[in-house]
Amino acid sequence: MSPEAGRFAVVLNRNAKKVTKEVAEMSGELVPPEDLFLSASAEESQEIARTIIERGYETVFAGGGDGTVMHLINQLARYPLDRQPAVGILMLGTGNAMARMVSSGNLKGDLKTYIRSATREVVPISLVETEGIRCPFSGIGLDAEILNDYRTTKEKLGSGKMKPVIQTLAGYFFAIFTRTVPTRTMKALRGQIPMVRAVVKRGEAVKLGPDGQVLRTYGPGDLLYEGPMTIALAGTVPFYGYGFRILPFATRDAGRMQLRIGHMMAASILAQLPQIWKGEQPGGIQDWLVEEVELTTDVQVPFQIGGDAHGYRHQVTFNTIPNAVRLLRLL
Repeated sequence: MSPEAGRFAVVLNRNAKKVTKEVAEMSGELVPPEDLFLSASAEESQEIARTIIERGYETVFAGGGDGTVMHLINQLARYPLDRQPAVGILMLGTGNAMARMVSSGNLKGDLKTYIRSATREVVPISLVETEGIRCPFSGIGLDAEILNDYRTTKEKLGSGKMKPVIQTLAGYFFAIFTRTVPTRTMKALRGQIPMVRAVVKRGEAVKLGPDGQVLRTYGPGDLLYEGPMTIALAGTVPFYGYGFRILPFATRDAGRMQLRIGHMMAASILAQLPQIWKGEQPGGIQDWLVEEVELTTDVQVPFQIGGDAHGYRHQVTFNTIPNAVRLLRLL
């Protein structure tokens, strides 16, 4: 069944902290009960995706953060793209990397705009695929370590008086300064710095300068980088969490993702954080556009997919899926 014009569904993650009873009720005022889905498990998400495809919705809105959107997209990816609805994103999570590209940040306002407006823009977005999972970004090293530390901080302090602070950007930086930076500093002093080897697996890759200029071209089997690593991040969207524009060239080529590898001491990272946050390329950071790349490290390092911690790896492959999903941008 091809998508039915005008019909839309809303999928909310009941486990997301911003998906409260009030949010669900507000959505219910704008969406017919049969078109509002609440999900709390992988099994429910799979069944919801099947129902969405069978009913032929033109658009499905997902609310609950990057994890919710990513999980829905992966469930829908089991079906042909021409049967999949456009995906609208409601900014209801802590990451919202994809939402910052298409959402106003107001759930009620976004739904009302969609209902009332006949003018809609559908934007094809490429995705990264790693270990069979499609996501807007993935990486190894520091960012995954920070996610682990932030999760530990929330588990220890996120249920008491500190909860309102810990579950915000302030909590994220609290975890960085109290856990990640001290640990990283001690490892650096001991000479415990991971080494990474990045090799082109498929297609043509290019190295980019600070302003995005092409510095060098590579082919399959070529070595992009070999040396010490603080972070290695691949993505097809510019933003990370909290508006962090860490991949400024991610949308430059639909057929390639941005790969960013950096090696910086903890003090240097903190000193240059404002530039990194805005998407600049300070010393110690190198960028490429790649179709597929394999990263191999000499030791096990933290690994994340779409902002969710996925344990440790010493080898990962990132592959670009061009125009993998159609995102709805409200006008």
